[in-house]
Amino acid sequence: MKNWIFQKTFLAFLCIGLIGIGFLVPAMIPLLEEQLQSLPNVPDLPFEVLVISSLINPMILLIIAIIVGQLTAPRLKLDSYLYHHMQENKSIWKTFKSNLPIGIILGVIVSAIFFSFELIFQPYLPETLKMSVESRNVVNTLNGIFYGGIVEELLLRWGLMSLLIWIMWKVFQRSKSAPSAAIFWISIIISSILFALGHLGINMLAAPLTPLILTRMLLLNGIAGIVFGWLYWKKGLEIAMISHAALHITTTIITNIWFLL
Repeated sequence: MKNWIFQKTFLAFLCIGLIGIGFLVPAMIPLLEEQLQSLPNVPDLPFEVLVISSLINPMILLIIAIIVGQLTAPRLKLDSYLYHHMQENKSIWKTFKSNLPIGIILGVIVSAIFFSFELIFQPYLPETLKMSVESRNVVNTLNGIFYGGIVEELLLRWGLMSLLIWIMWKVFQRSKSAPSAAIFWISIIISSILFALGHLGINMLAAPLTPLILTRMLLLNGIAGIVFGWLYWKKGLEIAMISHAALHITTTIITNIWFLL
């Protein structure tokens, strides 16, 4: 029975993760086309095959993260409303609804912080990294909401952050019944740095990596990672997902209003 519940929960997480990966495709196609144009020897494969093969790595990482999270997060009292619903078949809506506002509010606040920093960085950035309405088009926004909000949170919070906390707990505080707040904060910071570094590839595709671009990438994504990590710890995985999505929605709205005015 327990194995079936584990498998059912895994499949539920996998389904929502695959939805997120699906929204990666439209945003990835232009980048893949650009990469192929710069290659001296283009692979003799249909473009569709290249697109599908590009999804293999995120799918493998997603599967690993879901399993790792299922094995570690419940032992750490890290919450997921979907996990609890699948494990205990209880309604999650009341608790989720009570925590929803803080997720949305923090997503909006982080977006405002992003925009403020971007205004400072803009004069020193290459054209490919400057703010524009096109950079916040529907495709990129949906990619941020679903791939960022779902897949990145499953990878970085449910999988990586849970694993880091569990490892440090077992290594440094094995005698304690639960890890200390310090371990949670260290794990949040480490996973936030890795979250920021995960954007290295897209930044390098857009422009040559300079100290300024690296600082911008680490600062902006690091701030977001810390906020999402705290929300996962205190309010639950899905609240971190909502906050991540709210950040992208708000950023698109602010950017479009800015250029409209």
